[in-house]
Amino acid sequence: AQPDQSQKFPPDAEIIFREWAVNNTDITDVCSTRIATRLPRNATLPFLTFFSNGGAMLTPRSEAMISSVALQVNAFAGKWGGGSSSQPDYATALQLANGVAEAALKTGTTRVVTPTSATAAVIYSFEVVELPIRVEETETGLGHYQLSLVMNYRGLD
Repeated sequence: AQPDQSQKFPPDAEIIFREWAVNNTDITDVCSTRIATRLPRNATLPFLTFFSNGGAMLTPRSEAMISSVALQVNAFAGKWGGGSSSQPDYATALQLANGVAEAALKTGTTRVVTPTSATAAVIYSFEVVELPIRVEETETGLGHYQLSLVMNYRGLD
């Protein structure tokens, strides 16, 4: 079988994931829309970062162009500082990380359209590959939890 030539190739997973996240109250109730691929130095906290670890077409010989992409998600909270001046907030960082995991587990087929670029996709499901794990953040002194997800999605016209 060959992919249906009329289907769009899946768009950038990071664009789709961010749009899904900023429209999910399990996440935004904790960090508002402070969600990006990088943690800006001295950013207002709590803050959620993520990046794509790669992926593959779900079934390469399928007619449907469905992508399965691994995402690493990091939740940060606390007060910036160095040495003894930092104040990590592990409770809020864990609350944010758990909010992402819970939202991912609750997500069924969801249409996502970005308002700025009109990039459109359907998220079919998320898999929570790794539940939140605490990361000792010696450089920033922030509370930090990390989790891993797989997002299954395809592009739309």
